[in-house]
This record gives sequence, C-alpha cells and structure tokens, in this order.
Amino acid sequence: MTQNTQMIEELDDCFLRTAGNIMKYYDNEEEKQNILKQLREVLIANCMESARIKAANEIKEHLECMSEFDSEEDVKNITIEYKKAISEIQVNPLQDNRLLEYDRQFKGLYQVNESNALDDIDADLRLTGSEINVIDPISKMRMTDPVRNAVCGHIYDKASLVAMLQKNKNTRCPVVGCTSLDYIDLSQCRSDIVTKTYLENHLA
Repeated sequence: MTQNTQMIEELDDCFLRTAGNIMKYYDNEEEKQNILKQLREVLIANCMESARIKAANEIKEHLECMSEFDSEEDVKNITIEYKKAISEIQVNPLQDNRLLEYDRQFKGLYQVNESNALDDIDADLRLTGSEINVIDPISKMRMTDPVRNAVCGHIYDKASLVAMLQKNKNTRCPVVGCTSLDYIDLSQCRSDIVTKTYLENHLA
C-alpha cells in the first residue's frame, strides 16, 4: 500500500467517523440531515479532485513516454497537448469507489445509530435478531478491530487475520460458503466503521 493510498483510506475513515458522530450527537433532525448532506458534498468534491489528479498524472506519464524533448518547440507542443488532455478529463464522482463505499457504510451507521433501520440496507449489515454479527470467523471470539475484505465483503478481526496470513499468505476467505477464490490481500481489508461503531456502543 502506497503512502498516498493509506492517507486516502484514513481520510475516508474520518468522513465515516464524523458522520457517525453527527448521527449520534445531533438531536435536531433537520440540522443533522443538513450537516450530513454537506459532509457528503465535501467527500464528493474530494473524490473529484483526487480522480482529476490521478488522471492528470497518468496523462503526464503517457506523454513523457511517447515524446522526446529535443527542442524548445517540442516542449511547447507537449505542453499544449498536456493542457488539452487535462481540459478533457471527465470525472463522475457518483461512480467513484470511495463514494460508493461511504454510502454503503453510511447506511450501516444509520442503522446502528437510529432506531428506524433503513429498508434497503445491505443484507450483510442487517441486524441478526437485535445485533450485528460481532464474532470473528477466524478466532470465533468477539472482534475488537473489524476489517472488511473488499473482494468478498466479509469481516474479520484484524489481529486474527494478520496472524492467519503470517502462517500462510495464500489463504482464502475462511467464512463458510464464501464464493471468492482469491487469496486474502491485507491491503484490500479496510476498517469497517459500522461494525466498529456497533462494538463501541455495545460493550461486552
């Protein structure tokens, strides 16, 4: 995982934690919804800017590989081409994986913090009886630092997962019935704020 990727993931976690705190501590429903809307708009703007920067870097690298800078005229032409390519970058933040993941976990946070659960919440975030599943599928113990596998969506305790991968890095998801054939990649397992918030609100 690159430093930039880690920073983005930490930023996204901050957005989710902020959303959770707003849900938990704001009593005025109208004010709460307005602030949550503004928070999502800030995330959308950040997703757009990140996507533009990524696209710009890809264009720059491509042009550098394709071009030779033998004269001042070459530099001028490549600069014109670069500016033109930058101006044509199209970004759709509503399809950004960061925003999609935020929306998914936002629904889970809403369920954890509000008494009226959303009807369209993901099946794996629904309450089983009255609780979210907090048992780690690896250790069979209560989780303390839940992480979600981005490939299959299953959640494990981070310490148990790290210990398992240290023994055998070529390990598939241990959840019974999981259809993923990919080996677990720790870099694709991110903190699951929904489960973590539930654990914090429902101490053992």
